[in-house]
Amino acid sequence: MPCVSVRGHDRALASLRSSAGSGRLPHAFLFVGPEGIGKRTFALTLAQALLCERNAEGLLEPCGECPGCVQVEAGSHPDLIVTGRPDDKQELPIRVIRDLCAEFGLKPARGVRKVAVVDDVDTMNDEAANAFLKTLEEPPPGAVLILIGTSAEQQLETIVSRCQVVRFDPLPVDELAGLLLEKGIAADADDAAKLAALAEGSVSRAIGLADPDLDRYRRDLIDGLAGERGFDPAEQVQQLLAFSKKAGKETGAQRRRASLMVGELARLFRGVLWQTAGLEPPSADPADRRAIAVLAQRLEPEDVFILADRALEADFHLARNLYMPLVLESLFHDVAKVVNPKARA
Repeated sequence: MPCVSVRGHDRALASLRSSAGSGRLPHAFLFVGPEGIGKRTFALTLAQALLCERNAEGLLEPCGECPGCVQVEAGSHPDLIVTGRPDDKQELPIRVIRDLCAEFGLKPARGVRKVAVVDDVDTMNDEAANAFLKTLEEPPPGAVLILIGTSAEQQLETIVSRCQVVRFDPLPVDELAGLLLEKGIAADADDAAKLAALAEGSVSRAIGLADPDLDRYRRDLIDGLAGERGFDPAEQVQQLLAFSKKAGKETGAQRRRASLMVGELARLFRGVLWQTAGLEPPSADPADRRAIAVLAQRLEPEDVFILADRALEADFHLARNLYMPLVLESLFHDVAKVVNPKARA
C-alpha cells in the first residue's frame, strides 16, 4: 500500500498482512477509532489491494497501475461498493443496507471477489443491522466487507462477533505534520507542526483548522468565552450559522463546519478540566492555554464537566442531522448560563 495512504497505521497494516499471509484473511472487518484519522482512506486502499490484478495476496499492496487499481482510484470499479449514511438522514437506513446486500450478492464483474466499504455504521439502527446479518454470515466466496465506525461498543454484538475488529489510533503528531506538508495543506514545516499539534491526530480536523477564516472564528469564540464582556448565546448562534453557511450551499458541508467548532468547544472544556485537576492542558496553542487558565479559575469543575458533555451531545446531534439552529441555541444557552459573569454572581 502506498505509505501516504496508511501513514501512522503500521500496526493495523501489519495485522492485516499477517492474516493475509497465513491465508486467514477475514471476510468482514470492523474498523474503529476516532473520526478523521484515515480509516476510510485505509479501507479504500485495502479495497484497492484486494481488487488489484497484480497484487501478491500476502502483501496486500496495490500496484496502482493495473486496470483494477485505476478503476478503484476513479471510483468506477464494478466490484467495489462504497456506501454510508445519506447526508439528509439521521441514521444509516435499512434501504441502503438492503441495496448493498442485493448488489453484493451478484457475481463479480472483473475478478474473483467483491469488496464493500460501509461508512457510518455507528448510525445503523437495529433493523438495518439485522438485515445485514445474513450477508455477514454467508458472504459470497472471496467477498470482503469493511465496516467503518468509531467504537465497537456502539455496534450490535451480532455484528461485532462476525467481524475482525481493527482498532485505529490518532496519527502521531510528526506523521500528521509530514502528511499535511505532502498534501500541501500546510504552508511550511512550522505551520504543519502547529496544525498537527492542534488537530490531535485527526487529518480532517487539521484540514478544517488550516482555513484562516475558521482559525479566526475559533479564536474569537474561545476568547469570547474567557472574556469579561459576557457570552451572548443568541449572537453566537447567528454568527456560527452565518459562518457555517460560508462552507458552501450543501447542508452537509455546513454541518461539518459547525460540528468542527462545537468539537473545539468540547476540547476547550476538556483542557479546563485538566487544568483544574493540576494537569497540563493538552492544547499546544498559547492563546488557548490563556483562555483555559482563566476559565479554570472562574468555573467549578462540575460545571465544566457538564459543558464538555453538552458540547459532545450537540456534536452527536449535528451528526444525526437534527435541526442545526435548535441544537446550537440549546448548547450556547447552557454555556452562557455557566460562563457569563452575571450568571455566576
